Amino acid sequence: MRILFAIAILSIMSFSAYAQDEMGAIALKYPFLDTSANHLTFYGNRKGMDALYEKLDRVLFEQDGKINVVHMGGSHVQGGTLSHTLRSQLGLLAPDLNVERGFFFPHRLANTNMPGNIYVKKIGTWEGCRNSIPRNNCPWGFSGIDAITRDASAGFELQSFKEAGKAYRFTELRLFEHMSSNTMVPVGSPVPDSIHVDTVAGVRSWFFDQMIDSIAISFEQIGDEAPQYTLQGVQMVREESGLIYHALGVNGAATKSFLRSENFVEQGKYVGADLVIFGLGINDAYKPDSEWHPEEYKQRYDTLVTWFRAINPDCQFIFMTNNDSYYKRRTPNEHAIDVQEVMQQLSKEHNAAYWDLFQVMGGLNSIAIWEEKGLAKSDKIHFTNAGYRLNATLLFWAIWEDYERHLKSLAP
Repeated sequence: MRILFAIAILSIMSFSAYAQDEMGAIALKYPFLDTSANHLTFYGNRKGMDALYEKLDRVLFEQDGKINVVHMGGSHVQGGTLSHTLRSQLGLLAPDLNVERGFFFPHRLANTNMPGNIYVKKIGTWEGCRNSIPRNNCPWGFSGIDAITRDASAGFELQSFKEAGKAYRFTELRLFEHMSSNTMVPVGSPVPDSIHVDTVAGVRSWFFDQMIDSIAISFEQIGDEAPQYTLQGVQMVREESGLIYHALGVNGAATKSFLRSENFVEQGKYVGADLVIFGLGINDAYKPDSEWHPEEYKQRYDTLVTWFRAINPDCQFIFMTNNDSYYKRRTPNEHAIDVQEVMQQLSKEHNAAYWDLFQVMGGLNSIAIWEEKGLAKSDKIHFTNAGYRLNATLLFWAIWEDYERHLKSLAP
């Protein structure tokens, strides 16, 4: 334990100075930000988060165990810049920290946009089915999006990158599937050394004796029925200790979208969830006043919390408020203020952390300033890549500040 204290103090000294310099530079460069609000706040108690930090200590300083972070949202997460930036920054917490790619969906198979650091070569004909489109009615799993093929000659090639030219390597590949409707089974190249199939959760695990960094998948027909295969997600897994950052984003998704997933909890148990960053709300609140009901929004979040705690009873949460936005590009969306109030209530009732992005970015009408500075797009909802990177950086330093408080408490 003395060694842990020493390492913790050294970490505080080296990283705290860096953090102060970074936040100072951000405040000077972007004076319209309210950096004084850039903190994690707890309206209930913080015992659960402190327990999570103790687990993080063991991962960082003793290389013992894994921390699973799930980032859940809509297009802000699906686009990939926000989540990849935060994933990379969390990797700064310790030298040589193993940061895994985690769960993701290969969106190109569903004919929609995807992060630039995932390579997918689509073979044959595929169609997509998203939980955010009301007319869609599919058997969704953890991801909330399906890629479906009825082409017996279909397949895909897959690779994911930490940075340019540096691919994530793994010894296990998990394919999340809707097995009861599938009449084809996937075949991998390279061929896995062993296979485990969980038909209840719909998870097929391929194990490899050696590290690999890419996979090619084709299909074999089973039985005489018409060919069909539904993919619901992918996870690249390594054995060693580290931090795993799972991206769970669907364009247009609101809280009610993910509640349509019939196999969310069972598949989620494979993903794991020690910390969930909740970023759902911009699509819930993007409505005329007559259709916006904050109490229903809160109830849907209560259900999502219940689901995640069925996955892991010790799961902790960061509730991230909506960014400022304009309704139909014309009217400042004051529903963001209601979202602040709801998330403060959720923080209190679920003993969770609260991060006020709306306040940090400057409050009502601030999206116009972000657009003027090249940080937000003209739709006054989405950010540019630079804006997403700034968003992630602000959240990272808020998390670091809170974790730093914990590290200081270790010192005798």
